[in-house]
Amino acid sequence: MSTRAATVLDRFPLHLAATDPGKRFGAVVTGLVADLDVLTQQVQTVRASRRVSEAPTIRDLLALANLHRLGGEALVPLDNRALKLRTTAAAVPPNLDVLAGLLGVPATKLAELSAVDLATALAVASQYQTRVALGRTAVLGSIGAHRIGNTTPAALLLATAAYLGLEVKIVRHVAGGWWHLAQAVEQLRLVPPPPAPPVDGAPPPPPPPDLAALPDVLALEENPVRRADIEPTPKSHGQRTRILRGGLEDVDVTIRVLGLGNRTVRPMIVHLGTGRGLVYEGDVPDGVELAFSSSGRVTLDETDVTGSSWTFTGGLFADDGNALPGEDFVYTADDGSVPTGTASAGSPGPAARFAVATPVAEAFDESPPLPHGAASVGPLQLPRGESRWTALVRVARSGGAVGQASVPRTVAGRFDGSVFAAATTAEVQPSMLLGFAWEEREPFAVRVLLPQRFAAADDETGTLLRQPLTRLLDRHRAAGVDVRIEYADPRWSLGEGVVRAGADDALGVVLAGTQLWPDGTEQPEP
Repeated sequence: MSTRAATVLDRFPLHLAATDPGKRFGAVVTGLVADLDVLTQQVQTVRASRRVSEAPTIRDLLALANLHRLGGEALVPLDNRALKLRTTAAAVPPNLDVLAGLLGVPATKLAELSAVDLATALAVASQYQTRVALGRTAVLGSIGAHRIGNTTPAALLLATAAYLGLEVKIVRHVAGGWWHLAQAVEQLRLVPPPPAPPVDGAPPPPPPPDLAALPDVLALEENPVRRADIEPTPKSHGQRTRILRGGLEDVDVTIRVLGLGNRTVRPMIVHLGTGRGLVYEGDVPDGVELAFSSSGRVTLDETDVTGSSWTFTGGLFADDGNALPGEDFVYTADDGSVPTGTASAGSPGPAARFAVATPVAEAFDESPPLPHGAASVGPLQLPRGESRWTALVRVARSGGAVGQASVPRTVAGRFDGSVFAAATTAEVQPSMLLGFAWEEREPFAVRVLLPQRFAAADDETGTLLRQPLTRLLDRHRAAGVDVRIEYADPRWSLGEGVVRAGADDALGVVLAGTQLWPDGTEQPEP
């Protein structure tokens, strides 16, 4: 007699003795409740299949995910991880470094397991029910990311962690607003083998190794830094250059001057809007690059010439035929105020001040005391929006033509230290090639950094993890925002390495450049 039949019979009065063996009453009830047992089991199965946390199969899980327009692609990153885990476990011997990346367990801990125990633990991690449990993490995590707020950094980090099979413990927003860090733990847990039974008279067996995964850190950078440049183009003496750039803020700019013939003599680059300029007291040979770097260092074909360079700040004036209303500097009134404008200017510009040179105050003299010992001479800033620049060289004139106004001359031309001005505009030749290079924060872009260990489950082009994740995050990003997936690399490299502020500096851990490269590995060129 089944348990359900006994339960039904116990509801009858005791004097009927319905549960006594051999009574036909009990046999009838047993036959009636047989179908009820099947129906109850079926109802329970249907009820479980309608709950994400209890769905017994991948098919049931995907049916629920489709209610939120989540298809089978939501499980692609996890499926690719599982496939890589099975193929790595099948190898003889398995690659412990790859397994460590897939599981988050240090390779030294995996090496403490015997071949049999390791195979047993990997077999448990590859079971179907494990895949279903990880699938629940992905679906519930994606839905939870939508609930806390789409397009937010926290939602993007939660969704990324869910699709990878991680559980986020806390999201921290780094001061400054650009960086957001999520501390997460691996959901694919490796079960250690049971301890061996003790043997009489033998020392107790060692405890099994701790196979807990190390905590992971996911990072998100809003408006990541990118490199931008304007290729050097020919510029004649006094020619103006108009630069229009977007971005979020003003940036320090590296100015590139390439020598052209023998005409790049004492180049001077001036930002007209701020009245600031950079000067190199020397010649730039043909094809050689002079760089006023954004760090304030000046190099000529990789040779440091900072000591022969200087910068100035002061008022700049344009000729009547080349005026910039509202931008050209103007003389102040006797009381120091800026006049309301003139017919030539149209609107008042910034107040003019006498030019001041640094780090050598006598730099405007005919024989300035150079070289100096300062470590930097700048830099200049490239503002957001529209800015105007001009490039100058030392031009010498021998006098004015008959019938024309005399040409003013403050200093005489210098042998091998100046170039002659052209007699007519048609004879003007380019004096240099002028270009700009800078780093700026890219608008409408987000960069998500994954722990380096996940690269073990991906290929070089990112078709197994990075590309599927990028497509999945489309539903969590704002329209028009570009989301990029990259792997954080802790190895130090020239120009990208960082110095950590302390042992708890999570930003220094997740970004890059805090660990030395292993011996014998190929290192990138700077």
